[in-house]
Amino acid sequence: MTGIWLGALAMAVGVVTAVILGAMRQARVRDANATLQERRQELVRDAKLQGISDGALAELEEEMALEFLDGSAGASRPSTGGEHNVQGAPPVPTLLGFGALGVAAALALYALWGAPSAPTLATATALLQDADADAASLSALERSLSAHVQRRSEDSDAWFYLGHLRMRLRDYSGAAAAFRTLSDLAGNAEQVDLMWVQAGFLAAGGRLDDETRTVVERVLAQAPEHPNMLEVLAMDAVRAGEFAAASGYLDRALRQPLTASRRQLLSQTLTLVQGRLAPDRPFIAVTVNVVGTVPAWLTVFARPVGARMPVAVVRRPAKATQTVLLDDTVSMAGMSALSALAEVEVVARVSDTGVAMDAIAEAVSGPMNPMAQPRIELEVMVGEADS
Repeated sequence: MTGIWLGALAMAVGVVTAVILGAMRQARVRDANATLQERRQELVRDAKLQGISDGALAELEEEMALEFLDGSAGASRPSTGGEHNVQGAPPVPTLLGFGALGVAAALALYALWGAPSAPTLATATALLQDADADAASLSALERSLSAHVQRRSEDSDAWFYLGHLRMRLRDYSGAAAAFRTLSDLAGNAEQVDLMWVQAGFLAAGGRLDDETRTVVERVLAQAPEHPNMLEVLAMDAVRAGEFAAASGYLDRALRQPLTASRRQLLSQTLTLVQGRLAPDRPFIAVTVNVVGTVPAWLTVFARPVGARMPVAVVRRPAKATQTVLLDDTVSMAGMSALSALAEVEVVARVSDTGVAMDAIAEAVSGPMNPMAQPRIELEVMVGEADS
């Protein structure tokens, strides 16, 4: 966008420069012709005084003209009378006319391919980065961008800034509409859909309406463990009082790589949600101690005694000591719920990848009944401690 803007400007400047240089060149040519005319007149006067014949005078004139042309910057041979002009050098009005056409062409090309909204978008960038920007300035820019997209509805940059401006102004419905249009222009790009979901969620008062839920499902179809979408689903479930569903969504989100601050927030939310679950439900509280070098990931799961397939799984970044909760909210899809099994064993595995099959070390419990709500402790030995 910036390149096109500068290209159009350079084109216009180039045309104007060519006009000025052309006019200056023609002025030099007129000066040169005047000088040649003066020298010719002096030659005629000298010839009369010295009695030189007309034929000899004509030869001298021709020789003088040729010598003069050799020293001129590309000027052509002058005529022997009348106004002397240089062949190929158009008059100033013609140059000005072509100059005007050139500038008009540059502006026309820029209007077609350029970004006339660039100054407005630059202003939007500055205001959005200014935490102290006043509402009046934001509102004025929002009106300007709204008018712009009415004229150029395909300008995705303008829709992007318009959506963020409306979010800043807490016009969540307007922001959702802007991001909806931007999503159509961008072809359902994931990052645009995330902004659309956020705006739609806030516009509906912290709930998912049908349209926003459709966007969430579309993103999860491509990325089933997308933490942003799982977090939104969890918040919607909490608002609806569906704490078991919220717990499951939060646990899935916490399986992903997250920033420390965000992981802490989601972990605290999960603890609060688990506190709202039925106190008499089946669960197993598992405290895992890692002895030795702590790898990146810890996976804890319950499985039927002697089987290999897990029925409930929790995965977290590994720590020297931490406690996780296995219950029906973390049951594996397509498997029996943990509460449906009378006897299970628990496995704690550590790995560098988070993939259970890439285990560096593990510990396995004895049989237990989830209905008894057992609280167990496992010790995983890593490295030299493992030997």
